[in-house]
Amino acid sequence: MSPSRIELSDIDFAFAAKPVLRHLSLSVEAGELFAVVGPSGAGKTTLLRILAGLERPDAGSATIGGIPADAKREDGERCVGMVFQDFALWPHLSVYENVVFGMPRQALRDGSAKARAEELLAALGIADTRDTRPDCLSGGQRQRAALARALIGAPRLLLLDDPFSNLEPTLRRLLRRDLRRLQRQLSLTTIFVTHDLDDAFSIADRVAVIDAGKIRQVGTPMAIYDFPNSVAVARFVGIENFVPGTLTPLDRVRVEFHNTDLGTLRWSMREAPPAGPSILSIRPNALCLCPIDSFRDARYLWVSGEISASEFLGEAVRYRVAIGETRLTVQQPHALGAPVTPVGTPMLVGIDPTLARLFPVLDETTETAR
Repeated sequence: MSPSRIELSDIDFAFAAKPVLRHLSLSVEAGELFAVVGPSGAGKTTLLRILAGLERPDAGSATIGGIPADAKREDGERCVGMVFQDFALWPHLSVYENVVFGMPRQALRDGSAKARAEELLAALGIADTRDTRPDCLSGGQRQRAALARALIGAPRLLLLDDPFSNLEPTLRRLLRRDLRRLQRQLSLTTIFVTHDLDDAFSIADRVAVIDAGKIRQVGTPMAIYDFPNSVAVARFVGIENFVPGTLTPLDRVRVEFHNTDLGTLRWSMREAPPAGPSILSIRPNALCLCPIDSFRDARYLWVSGEISASEFLGEAVRYRVAIGETRLTVQQPHALGAPVTPVGTPMLVGIDPTLARLFPVLDETTETAR
């Protein structure tokens, strides 16, 4: 089947009167690899179940190629293939039997299901596990078997529920590449949900951030990472430093930001936003840390603080720096043999204003970036 465009329009869904999805609208282009990311309980899996026809929304519509997602199909016509988080393989069946499970009798009789299954097992690199039961497979092999089963019916849409969450990091990276390669090869509309940003950003064409049942932002992985449009999205994509203060435009491009602990910071922007209570946000790896008597590079805004905690991560060291009552997280690359700066050491923290984001102080779920 040819890939299909997906449309979700003004979806509402509740479990036991508790809202799960609220006025959710989303479009996915035919042949697109689309990721939906968000924290646990955000509504990601429910969204997949609606597209799979396993749940019916309380309001709104979900269509696959213009056809309602819950429309009845002819026997054996699989519009949607789905890989569940736990893979859901039958433990008493072999890999081959799992893959062809549910195929029409005619396809089993004429050998077309067998040929398709063996083609998929070969493409996924697990042909040698054909007669093996799931309990004798590795996690990666089980994941590939579940993927083969989802693809055997030539679906118009592939759904994956956190497909890499049960795998160790090296295998995750390998299987992400395999999924991307196969998805491009088949030109198959694919939607996967995850709470892991690495999984989403590394292979998706576009990403939607969902929180509390609402889509907060849709864009390319780079656009979501570099330009989160709200505090909720910024928190989810890894920004940890949020400093409240008051913003005052000095002219069309220059601004002044005042915080009780950091003092008054001045810098230039492309266009000065309106005055008012604001939140200055910046990533830990966008800050620099220097000895208190260091040369102060004019590109940065400098504040003085003291190391209050440190965490060695291997390729980086993550510090907590106390500046009055404010705590900033700073992540610095680890140099070979370099010691970790001790707790209690006075330090300078450099803020690159070109990497900072400003948000007006509104309801946290509707704060929009400046």
